[in-house]
Amino acid sequence: MTSGMQDKEREGKKLDITSMAKAAALLFLFTLIIYSNSLGGQFVSDDSYFIVKNVHIRNLSNIPYFFINPSAVAFSELSQDVYRPLTTISYAIDFNLWRLNTFCYHLENVLLHSSNAVLLFVLLMLIVGNIFIAFFASLLFALHPVQTEAVAWISGRSSVLFLFFYLSSFICYVLYRREKKKAYFFVSLALYCGSLFSKEMAVSLPLLLAAYDIHARDEGGLKKRICRYVPYFLLAAFFVTVRFLLLKRVGQCDWWGGNPYRTFLTMLPVLVEYVKILIFPVKLCAFYVTPIKTSFLNAQVLTALCLIIALFASMPFIFRRSGRVSFFIWWFLITLLPVSNIVPLRALMAERFLYLPSIGFCVLVAILMERLGRPAAGRPGKGARTAAVILATILVCLYGVRTMARNTDWKDSMTITRSILKVDPLNPWALMALGVAYSAEERYEMAMEPLKKVIGMAGDYFAPKNALGFCYLQLGRYDEAIAVYRDALRIKPNNLEALGSIGVAYASLGKYDEAIKHFKKAIAIDRAYVEGYINLGTAYGRMGDPARAIKEYERVEQNTVSKQDIAISYIRIGDIYMKLKNVEKAKEYYRNAISLCGRGMDQLKQVASDRLNAKWDLK
Repeated sequence: MTSGMQDKEREGKKLDITSMAKAAALLFLFTLIIYSNSLGGQFVSDDSYFIVKNVHIRNLSNIPYFFINPSAVAFSELSQDVYRPLTTISYAIDFNLWRLNTFCYHLENVLLHSSNAVLLFVLLMLIVGNIFIAFFASLLFALHPVQTEAVAWISGRSSVLFLFFYLSSFICYVLYRREKKKAYFFVSLALYCGSLFSKEMAVSLPLLLAAYDIHARDEGGLKKRICRYVPYFLLAAFFVTVRFLLLKRVGQCDWWGGNPYRTFLTMLPVLVEYVKILIFPVKLCAFYVTPIKTSFLNAQVLTALCLIIALFASMPFIFRRSGRVSFFIWWFLITLLPVSNIVPLRALMAERFLYLPSIGFCVLVAILMERLGRPAAGRPGKGARTAAVILATILVCLYGVRTMARNTDWKDSMTITRSILKVDPLNPWALMALGVAYSAEERYEMAMEPLKKVIGMAGDYFAPKNALGFCYLQLGRYDEAIAVYRDALRIKPNNLEALGSIGVAYASLGKYDEAIKHFKKAIAIDRAYVEGYINLGTAYGRMGDPARAIKEYERVEQNTVSKQDIAISYIRIGDIYMKLKNVEKAKEYYRNAISLCGRGMDQLKQVASDRLNAKWDLK
C-alpha cells in the first residue's frame, strides 16, 4: 500500500492543536449559518407521531418506559416500527423545556449536526492526518444538501443523534489503538450503546472498525483484533434481540415485491441513484417512489449490477494504490448495509439514509481535491494548490446555497408536499400528505380529492384509506367511513387506527355491539391502545351499563403510563358517578385527575376543576 493509513496516523500526532481548534470552530460556525434558516420550521409529517401526539414524552418520569414499552416511543402505527429510546428521551427533554416551540427542537438538530461535523473533523485528523482533507471533507458533509432531511426535519433527530455517538465511539476506538489505554475502549463501547439505542443504522460500526484496522495495517494478530470486535458485535446482537422481543418482529414490513429476490433487484439501481444525488443534489425529494424490479434483465438492474461488479473487481487494485481511498469506499458501502432492505424497511430509498454513508463520499471528494493541489512535473505547486482551493470553495458554495434553499422546503407540511409534487407530480406520498394537510385545516372536502387520487394509483396502500376514512368520519358520512376503513383493514388487518375509527363510526350510528367488537379487536392487538378502553367505556356508558363503563375506564390505568390518559379516564369515571348521584365518589375522581395534571396539561386540569366545582343538577 503506497499511501497507508498508518503513516497518516503518525502525521496526525504532529499537527498544530491551535490550527485544529480554529478549523473546528469555523466548521461549527459555518454549519450553524447554513442551517439557520431551518429554525423557523413547523412540525411536519412524523413529527406529529413522535412529539405532538405522543403524550408519553410530556412527563420525564416515563423515561424508563421508553426502553421497555414500544407504545411510549411513538403514537399509533409508528410505535410498531421503531425502537429508539434515546431519541425519544431527547424529545421528552425538549418538550419539558420548550413545550411545542419548534424553534428549540430545530436548534437541537442543528447543534447536533454542527457537533457531528466537528467530530468528523477530529476523526479524520486521527486517521488521515491531513488538515485540508479533514476540513474540506467535514465541511462538505456539513453543508451537503442531502443532509437537509436529517437536519431540517425534526424527526431526523434520530439520524443526527446516533451519528453523534457513532463518531464519538469511533474516535475513542482509534485513541485506544494508539494509546493502548483501556479506558478509551470502554468509553467507546458505552458510546456505541448510545448510538444503537438512538437509531438502528448504528449496527454497522463493528464492520467499519474491522475495515479500518485492515486499512490501517493493524500490527496485532487476528485473534487479538477479533477479541476487540466481539464486545461491539455482542452489543449489536443485544440491541437487535431487545428490539425484536419488544416489537415482535425484525423488519418494518414485508418484502418489497413479495420476496427477497425482487427487493434485491430493486435495491441495485437505488445504490446508483444514491451516488447520483450525492454528486448532483438538484432534484431532491422527501419521498422517493422506486418502481419494483421483477426481472434480472431490466436495463437499470443490469447497468447497476455491471457498475457494482466493476467497483468490487477494482477494489484490490485501489487498496494497493491508496489505503485511504479504499477505506472510504468501503465506508460508503458498509454503512449503507442497514438501509439496503436486507431487513425490509418501509422505504426503499431516502435521503436521511445517506447521513452516515455520505461521509465516505465527502472524504473521497476531499482526497481528489487534495491530489489536484499537489505539484506535478513542470507545474508550480502554489498554482495547483490555489486551483484546488478555488475549486473546493466553488463546490462548497454551490452545495451551501442549495442546502439553504432546500431548508425552506421543510418549513411546513404544505411546503414540503408541494416541493415533492414539483419533482414528481404523481407522487403518492405527497398527494396523501396534501390530503392530510387539508384535513388538519378541517378542509375535508378538499382533502378527499388528492386522497382518492392516491387510492386510485396505489390501492394496496392502507394509509390514504385511513386518511380518507377520517374525512368521512368528520363529515358525519359514517357508512362511507366504515367502507373505506374496511378496505384499509383488508390490506393491514392489525391497523389500529382503522379498527378504532370503525368502532367510533358504529357508535355514532348507535350500533354499539359492532362498535364494541371493533374496540376489543384493537385492544387484542395492542393492550396499550388506550383509546380502545376509553371508547369502550364511552360505548358502555351510552348503552346504560355504568358498571362495565367504569371497568373499562379503570383498565386505562392498568395499561398505560400516560398521566394524561389516566386523568381523562378519571374524569369519565367521575362523570358516571355523578350521573349515579354518588357525588363524593365523583369528586374523589375529579380530585385524582387534577393531582395527575402536571406541566402541559393545563386544559385538562381546568376541565376537571370545572367539574369538581360545578353545581350539578341531580334531580
